[in-house]
Amino acid sequence: MNLAELGKAFRGARMAADLTQQQVAEMSGVARGRISMFETGALPEIGAVKMLSLFDAVGLELIARRPGHQRTLGDVLIELADTADTPVRQRVRKRSAHGAKATKNQP
Repeated sequence: MNLAELGKAFRGARMAADLTQQQVAEMSGVARGRISMFETGALPEIGAVKMLSLFDAVGLELIARRPGHQRTLGDVLIELADTADTPVRQRVRKRSAHGAKATKNQP
């Protein structure tokens, strides 16, 4: 998966979570303009910490796997069990203005 594909996946998750780019910028500490460039594939590179912060804000995670690894039924069942009872909006994490530890959004 390349950076443009990651940006597209991020955009889909952001929209599914009903979040604006500005809201994600405030939650992640990443500038809204960079978020826009990331989503459209115009960003030439993004640091790992920023990408992880963006993904965390919309309820995504990055997983390191060996090349060619295919998702198994076990992977899918674990993912479903982890998210079955929690709407996407409630899984979104918020960061403080000082970059302190993330806390769950209140309903």
